Amino acid sequence: MAFHVGHWILCRRETVSPHLKSQQPTDETGLTMQTASEHLDALEWSHWPPDQVAIRGKAQWKELLGSASACQNDITMGVVRLRQDESLEPHRHAQAETYYTLSGRGTVTIEGVVHAVEPGRMLFIPGNAQHQINNVNEEDLQILYVFAVSDFSKIQYHF
Repeated sequence: MAFHVGHWILCRRETVSPHLKSQQPTDETGLTMQTASEHLDALEWSHWPPDQVAIRGKAQWKELLGSASACQNDITMGVVRLRQDESLEPHRHAQAETYYTLSGRGTVTIEGVVHAVEPGRMLFIPGNAQHQINNVNEEDLQILYVFAVSDFSKIQYHF
């Protein structure tokens, strides 16, 4: 079964191509906003370098919005995927993070508390809280993640 995710985000942008200017909305200050759309299937999965998998886990991710997108914004958003018996090992980072489970079932452990996740489950992870994701089920576990930071490279993971 294919699972499709898309999104629309409004982004501040001061320079707009003349042929698009009339199509772009503006905010209350007159700055032009640009809508952005990305399809999950159009992106390649990223992963840790092989020499880091033992420490970090076999998680794969696709960045939908953030440093890799052309949209200037204050949000980084993507999807992490874990296959059966894979994990994103315990880690922390200064930024708070929100998870929203798209498909599959698994567990997310936050500061030692295990949370079962299934489609539709949202979890908020405070900044600097240790957390990890595990999938022991046959179906891939896909979780949408969101950080209130404009660039994924600003997030320093500590495993």
